[in-house]
Amino acid sequence: MPNPSAKNPDPANRVIAVTLGDPQGIGPEVIAKSLALAAPSASLLVVGSSRHFPPGGLRLLHDACEIHRGETAFLEVADETGAGDPSFRWVRTAVDLARKGKVQAVVTAPVSKDKWLASGLPYRGHTDYFATLAPAPAMFFWSPGLKVALFTHHIPLRDVFARLERGAIKVFVRQVAGELQRLFGQEFTYFFSGLNPHAGESGRLGREEIEVLLPAIGDLRDEIRVAGLFPPDVVFSKARSVKGAVVIAWSHDQGLIPFKLLHGGDGVQLTLGLPFIRTSPVHGTAFDIAGKGIADPSSMLAAIRLAESLLR
Repeated sequence: MPNPSAKNPDPANRVIAVTLGDPQGIGPEVIAKSLALAAPSASLLVVGSSRHFPPGGLRLLHDACEIHRGETAFLEVADETGAGDPSFRWVRTAVDLARKGKVQAVVTAPVSKDKWLASGLPYRGHTDYFATLAPAPAMFFWSPGLKVALFTHHIPLRDVFARLERGAIKVFVRQVAGELQRLFGQEFTYFFSGLNPHAGESGRLGREEIEVLLPAIGDLRDEIRVAGLFPPDVVFSKARSVKGAVVIAWSHDQGLIPFKLLHGGDGVQLTLGLPFIRTSPVHGTAFDIAGKGIADPSSMLAAIRLAESLLR
């Protein structure tokens, strides 16, 4: 983690940067609603452009170092002609502040992957960008009742099988286990999902479980708590009955369909492997309801609260 005392004029002031997300999405709305409900002890610095988020009672800053302890303020990021999507500039600003130790956590509102790519950016969203900052950031999803780590995320389903390699699985799980131990200060139990229906049915419905997954799990068994390999249709219900359980899912939808169904309101994405804390709500831009005042801020509020709880 960065040492804030080296760069922050008030080393006791823990600062969370909250980026606005796509200005045409529900990010500004859920942030505004969350600020009305949150009562953090850390300082909150909303990062964006005030023309997309009238700061109201928030003090308008042009330098993050000006924020007071326990204050919620707005950092104005100047528009740049021809510099890509504005939501990316806001994320980049927040990340730069985190890397310099001026903020200790970053909470990101949803962005449009299509807009980022259409503007010429080479990133399909936050995780691709964060991969330029750390070797292999991992997508982890936290809620009070279910926790899920994704081995692969934003790739076509047909490409998942090629990524399943014994060594790569061990590297991923060790990273997840190490990061969760560091951040939460506790040991978790890992429930591995099968890939095929019925976890391959002893090889009759696919041999990936026999040839790749089970050998990798066997190699890890002496290092972490392993609950076993379970069919995909039962692993999540089993994990929910065990305190401190984490499901290892192999593809984006395998992990996120049950997670969002059960915890779309109180769930949070936590990126593992970064040199700073990063959380985000689990929903998208929701362009269809933006501007109607009906967006639910629960996941954004949970993201802010989880980020603060990890500032120790």
